[in-house]
Amino acid sequence: MEEDQSIKSSTKKNFHDTIFPIPGPRPLPVLGNILDIDLVSPLDSLISLVAKHGPIFSLTFAGKREITISSRELVEEVSDETRFCKLVTSGVETMRAAAGDGLFTAQHNNHTWGVAHRILMPIFGPLKIRSMFDEMNDLSEQLCLKWARLGPSVPIEVADDFTRLTLDTIALCSMDYRFNSFYLDKKTHPFVESMIAVLGEADLQAVLPDFVSLLRPRAMSRFRQNIEQMQSTCREIIAQRRQSPTKDQSNDLLNAMLNGRDPETGDSLSEEAIVHNIITFLVAGHETTSGLLSFSIYYLVEHPEEMRKAREEVDRVIGDGPINVQHLQQLPFLDSVFRETLRLMPTAPGYYVTPFKDEIIGGQYLVKPGGALCVLLHTLHRDPAVWGADAEEFKPDRMRNLDSIPKHAWKPFGNGMRGCIGRAFAWQEAQLVIAMLLRNFDIKKDDPGYKLKVKHLLTIKPAGFKVRVSLRDDKRPTEFLKSLRASSNDAEAPSRIPMQPVLSQGGPMTVLYGSDTGTCEALAQRLVIDASRRGFTPNAMSMNDAAGSLPKDVPVVMITASYNGLPSRDATEFVSWAQSLQAGDLKGVRFAVFGCGHRDWPATLFKVPMALDAMLDAAGAHRLTTLGTAETATCDLDNRLWPALLDNLRLVGDIQSPDVDIEVRLGTEYQPTVRKGFVPAFVEESRVLSAKGVPQKRHLELRLPEGVNYQAGGHLQVLPQNDPQLVQKVLSRFNISGDTLLTITSRSGRSSSLPLNKPITAWDLFASYLELTHTATPRSVETLAEVAEKEETRATLRTLSSRTSDIRDKRLTVADLLMTFHDIKLSLTLFLSMLPQMRPRTYSFSSSPSWKSGFATLTYAVEQKGVASNYLASLRKKAW
Repeated sequence: MEEDQSIKSSTKKNFHDTIFPIPGPRPLPVLGNILDIDLVSPLDSLISLVAKHGPIFSLTFAGKREITISSRELVEEVSDETRFCKLVTSGVETMRAAAGDGLFTAQHNNHTWGVAHRILMPIFGPLKIRSMFDEMNDLSEQLCLKWARLGPSVPIEVADDFTRLTLDTIALCSMDYRFNSFYLDKKTHPFVESMIAVLGEADLQAVLPDFVSLLRPRAMSRFRQNIEQMQSTCREIIAQRRQSPTKDQSNDLLNAMLNGRDPETGDSLSEEAIVHNIITFLVAGHETTSGLLSFSIYYLVEHPEEMRKAREEVDRVIGDGPINVQHLQQLPFLDSVFRETLRLMPTAPGYYVTPFKDEIIGGQYLVKPGGALCVLLHTLHRDPAVWGADAEEFKPDRMRNLDSIPKHAWKPFGNGMRGCIGRAFAWQEAQLVIAMLLRNFDIKKDDPGYKLKVKHLLTIKPAGFKVRVSLRDDKRPTEFLKSLRASSNDAEAPSRIPMQPVLSQGGPMTVLYGSDTGTCEALAQRLVIDASRRGFTPNAMSMNDAAGSLPKDVPVVMITASYNGLPSRDATEFVSWAQSLQAGDLKGVRFAVFGCGHRDWPATLFKVPMALDAMLDAAGAHRLTTLGTAETATCDLDNRLWPALLDNLRLVGDIQSPDVDIEVRLGTEYQPTVRKGFVPAFVEESRVLSAKGVPQKRHLELRLPEGVNYQAGGHLQVLPQNDPQLVQKVLSRFNISGDTLLTITSRSGRSSSLPLNKPITAWDLFASYLELTHTATPRSVETLAEVAEKEETRATLRTLSSRTSDIRDKRLTVADLLMTFHDIKLSLTLFLSMLPQMRPRTYSFSSSPSWKSGFATLTYAVEQKGVASNYLASLRKKAW
């Protein structure tokens, strides 16, 4: 028997004449529907109710009615933020005892939520998240070192270790606070123990009648004690920061809460609000991410073919060098793995909304303000009508093209304005962690027969899922540690190099930005710097500051984004003004619009930039270049915007003029020097150890400088030299001899990797100071295309620059391309700017200091293209 009776309505607008009852099991007096739910596995119970009652049904818990919906059509209706808003109820409402008006637990239109949201949004912009990479990497390495040292004989509880990792990561990145969870004697940090207890209690209280709390005094006392433990930890974090304020406050969430002011009201956050939001970020910022990581590993080990594809992508993109933040943008299949994992196992299983007024959904169901509507993601994400007959299967390839997914069919991060503020943070962390694990470990289930079981709190994780891991390529943990240390010392070639103005007079330029997260504003400021170096006199301001008029005969560049399909706060007035323009109002204005966005929001991606571009064009403004777009905040203004602007304005670009000048001098006395921090050692013996036909191993005996000591198993750094044949080829390419004396100067003083303001021979410069074998960057290849004389060469190089994997897989260097394409007219200064400094390589002593005082030996393998090993192999007695 159903709960409601059919209701007749004479006030409905353009709907059926009859409002139908919402189906569902009959609630019992006092108990409601608690007997219809398995308290251990509530999600399984809800899934069964969907199968029985369909995509909408009603339940009653603790005297409150909840309507559960799970079809895409119904979810699309309740996702309309003009009709529905977030409702804090059920277990999340119970969490208000701990997190108050924090970003996750505050009710709709709460003033404190608005202040915190506006203060903190810029901290979670993509550029700020990218700057947190080093801290994320530090903690990911801690996890990998632990797993490497445990080895294949020890089963690893995946969810527990990922919980340690994600808690430490959110605390370090956002508050510069270390929980050091991997080094605790206890199983978990007290904050985590209290948090788990509070989440479990909140979940339980959500289905129990209120009076039951009076019958559970001990449980309620523990609940309050655990909340106090969590809040005490947060107060400790605040006190530590106030005692030792950080110098760099730009990327820090805690400093923003302590010192920030709401740009709209001027209000700051109270101490209580700061504590509540620290709890919010520590809980929400690690619980859901640890679930994503755990489920991702489960699905990958359960599906070996998908594991193979993910690993091959990681190996292809990252190679043997250190992982950097740029790599994470080149892992589309891994992104698909995460999306498919969140489709099957959304770690926050649902969220609640309520209408602003009486609404009819599905054409026949009445819902009232204050009534709770639960969007059940598990069944929404597995709807065969959307996902097909294989909706229950793990198939990451289905998530490659988000444009093909119907709107509101995939919502693991919630909806609209109250969606997850830390989404970009969690995504970058997940990319880094899984990429590092796949790159270094073979992973398999501890129990081959294990089938997924789910642990329920307010979030979900795998229960009892354990793995065993072993280092790939039969590495030993000590070798793995060395590789991490080597990676941390590897220098990255700069992706952008300083420029100098080479235009006689670029003239004024207006740069407008619309930015809630600070990303577009940061890009605008970068554009201002670049424009100044190109000879312009730019002026940057928010779009609202330009509402009402735009300058004529001055290039106007707008960088903006869409936020839930709407303009940013500092662009709303400008957009409203643009909507009122008539044909001809902007005659004489020259403009370019550059849109930023994220492809996971395909319905609103570039919506505002596209609308602005069309409105300005319709008002008679002259479009300098077609709408520029980028799917992440890492868009390259140099590649996408400047070429079109310079061509349209009939100006000559600077082709990234480098920061250094080179002066050629003849007959100047030259004194060779040893690089700072290094000392010469003399070769006493060099010989081959291996037999012919196998990879070469060699022995090298060194006589150490006086006063230099070492320990058994210790390390030394060798500063190698490039292959003499390669050096000679480069010198010949630039038509200079090895004994030509060069003096390098820097306009900014930033080129400290080169010997500045003193003569050096061309041979020494190219042999000892520059990595001639460094793989070319796509930007370097584009620059070579710009200075090539033949159109055929330019076309070939432009195509190559877009194929990063080809450059990396073939290990193409700038020198290789110069030897191949002789019509490239590259200046020596620009060539220098494309190459990183020669970096030292680390080797281990194979001898003991007691063997022979003042002497040491190295035993090493000669790599086919290894700069250092081939350099050592070329050394003979008395060389250094």
